[in-house]
Amino acid sequence: MTVTPATRYRALVADLVTASRRHETALSAAGSSHADGTATIDHDLVAADDAVIAATARAAHAQRLVAQTDLAAGALWDELKQVRGRRGRRLGPVPGPVPLADQPPTPSPDPIALLEAAAERIDRARHGGEKLPPLILPVLFALGAACAALVALLAVFLQGHGPFGLLAGWLALLGAPLSGLLPARELADQRYGARLDPGAIGLIILAGMLATAAVTLP
Repeated sequence: MTVTPATRYRALVADLVTASRRHETALSAAGSSHADGTATIDHDLVAADDAVIAATARAAHAQRLVAQTDLAAGALWDELKQVRGRRGRRLGPVPGPVPLADQPPTPSPDPIALLEAAAERIDRARHGGEKLPPLILPVLFALGAACAALVALLAVFLQGHGPFGLLAGWLALLGAPLSGLLPARELADQRYGARLDPGAIGLIILAGMLATAAVTLP
């Protein structure tokens, strides 16, 4: 079948129209893709700016928290030195923070909560500490008796070693009933956060006197 020039011309025009439409479609798709890519980049830039602003705010908050914690720790340290009296002078300046490399990998407790707990303990110490629980009284009695018995035994041993030993033994024997006061005070402070009241002190001295008499008297 012979193709006429007119038919051939119409076919070429149709192909040209089809190619033109494909070209326009490709240009439209490329423009849309470019717009989408630009919008994505703009969105990422905005998100990055927001992240930087948030990180800066968190860093500033952390710096303020560190400064407040340092000030509170310094004030508590000064109060502790005042409460301890003459012994507080040996505490020196506020100790520095522990390096992160020396800290355990466990989560660190809230510094504000730790400072509040320290402030409560210092306040209790300023007002005399907690009351001694009744169950500790037998322990204090036994502690006073044990310390006095040990000192009395040492005194008896020293008295058998010449004049100087006799003198040292008598001095140790005189102080034997009081020897349980120091460990009892440390026990009450470290274990119960309390101070010895006059009744507890009298109980410890009584136990020391009885133990001293039991060791020295035949």
